[in-house]
Amino acid sequence: MIRTGLVLVVCLGLVGCATVSREECLAGDWTAIGQRDGAAGRDGAAIFARHERACARLGETPDRTAWQAGYAAGLRDFCTPLGGLRAGEAGRPDRSGLCPATARAGFEEGYALGLRAHRQRERIRSIAREARSLRSSDPRDVRPTEPLMLQLERQTAQRELARIEREIAAFRARQ
Repeated sequence: MIRTGLVLVVCLGLVGCATVSREECLAGDWTAIGQRDGAAGRDGAAIFARHERACARLGETPDRTAWQAGYAAGLRDFCTPLGGLRAGEAGRPDRSGLCPATARAGFEEGYALGLRAHRQRERIRSIAREARSLRSSDPRDVRPTEPLMLQLERQTAQRELARIEREIAAFRARQ
């Protein structure tokens, strides 16, 4: 607990733990920083406010206009069907609200497909954890059908993931 607290205190005192590095604040390539933030689907107002606080510690002020231009360019990269797919597969929160109305439907389609794949992979990992736990249990506490049921559940989940992955391949091919 003390070690965690010390790391947190040190981290809060350094810009390196913030949204931008000391070097980024001083170099001031706010178009590139904005582009990175937009492409990552970060909330614009919140992330820029964090940049301002981080750079204020160094006596620097971010260039909002340059950052906004970069952010808009980054959002164009993020707010695509493939951007949605990547966000969904990573299990990130739905950020379709950041996208312009004209790009939202494509992003949401990709996001939904990616999220299905993410959830299925999580399900397979959960089944594997259950199986490991079962194997480490006292054999007297395990019903004879449990290992078989888990094996069947894992196979079903893997077949479903393979189906989703074929859907993803077809989706990518259409883009």
